[in-house]
Amino acid sequence: MARSATITVGVDGSPESMVAARWGAREAELRHLALRMVLAISEPLNHHSDYVFPQPIIDAVRDVSGKRLDALAAAIRTEFPGLLVQTSLQFIDPRRALVTESHASQMTVVGTRGHGQLAEILVGSVALYVAAHAHSPVAVVSPTTDVTGTGPVLVGVDERPDSMSAIGFAFDEAAVRGAGLVATLVFDDLAYRGFAKGATLIGPIADYEEHAVLSEQLAGWREKYPDVPVEKIVLRGRPAEKLLRYKEVSGSTRPGVIVVGTRGRGGLAGLLLGSTSQQLIAHADVPVIVVPPDNDH
Repeated sequence: MARSATITVGVDGSPESMVAARWGAREAELRHLALRMVLAISEPLNHHSDYVFPQPIIDAVRDVSGKRLDALAAAIRTEFPGLLVQTSLQFIDPRRALVTESHASQMTVVGTRGHGQLAEILVGSVALYVAAHAHSPVAVVSPTTDVTGTGPVLVGVDERPDSMSAIGFAFDEAAVRGAGLVATLVFDDLAYRGFAKGATLIGPIADYEEHAVLSEQLAGWREKYPDVPVEKIVLRGRPAEKLLRYKEVSGSTRPGVIVVGTRGRGGLAGLLLGSTSQQLIAHADVPVIVVPPDNDH
């Protein structure tokens, strides 16, 4: 399916989803795309429940949902007057709706419910499901996101071939934003060298092999995006931890977004959404963009 010139955002009327909608609107504005706002609600199906709501109640819920979506779209149009805003009210599981929409979207945007000790649960099943199954890049937007904030694009790099999709998207994102790119390869001693001395050190390391891998992964993209300033960092430790602590480790500014691939590098790498991506989605205070391995640039 050909992708249309739209960014799709899932909304439900919550403050968190409106932060995601505003971030998606700004992204669409930067990329000269339309914004498609999708509100999907699940309804009880005949023959799948012992009780089905009377039709007048279902009609009332649909009417309220339609008015809510119209109000949300009106708020976005007011804040972004030059943006083409489309709406879609659907009566299916929100996860299925957004994954289906992702076939034709340049990007899919969802919000999260917040952070805390149970962040992996609080982030919400919709965000995790869509990030794992969508056919487009998925931006998971924290409720603490500064929609107008600036900062470099931080991309997590590893030696896997499917890391190239994330790198390519990160270069494009940096070019669109007029920002720099920070390419970070986190070398996990515990995973690759056993429990070696110094495995938990924080900060840049002089590992020529890993720097060579990083340079090789970036080479073609630097030629394609010659105007994007690039900083290369190699760190030692757990990938998610170091990417989350990038500002502390590097002494640089807070990133505008974090870009990663869908697959992890650790014991959960076989899952659709890797452990690194899951932890970033759950704990980052900036948008995390998860890029599928077959994403086109």
